[in-house]
Amino acid sequence: MLKTRSKKPGRSRSGNMIETVCGSIILIIVALFLVDVAAVVVCQTQNDALAKHCARAAANKDNAGAANSAVAQVVAEFQKTGGGSKICVYNNYNLTYANAQAYVQTTVTCNFPVPVPLGPSSLQFRADALEPVVAVLPP
Repeated sequence: MLKTRSKKPGRSRSGNMIETVCGSIILIIVALFLVDVAAVVVCQTQNDALAKHCARAAANKDNAGAANSAVAQVVAEFQKTGGGSKICVYNNYNLTYANAQAYVQTTVTCNFPVPVPLGPSSLQFRADALEPVVAVLPP
């Protein structure tokens, strides 16, 4: 009697290789997407902190001119310490100093480190902060 070898049911070696390559491609795409998500979170957090610091600086001044100068100093410090990186780019601020309140709105642009093909390469964020003026006491 002649014995024949039967193949075990399952995948071949090349099938395993194809599955590994396809799975790796998907994992790389997900990892690159997560890099963009992390950049967005960091940029939005930096913008929120910038708006809050600007509002606090403006609230510690007794007139609109001094408040505007204080906000400009905070923005300059933000850009000098790396807040104005290539990923999180500072655009502008808007200061309203009235009714014993300092309201600041800051705008930054988040440039994606790994842009999605055929999609946006950046997002723009605005943050608002309102602080009571503490420098001037009522008469």
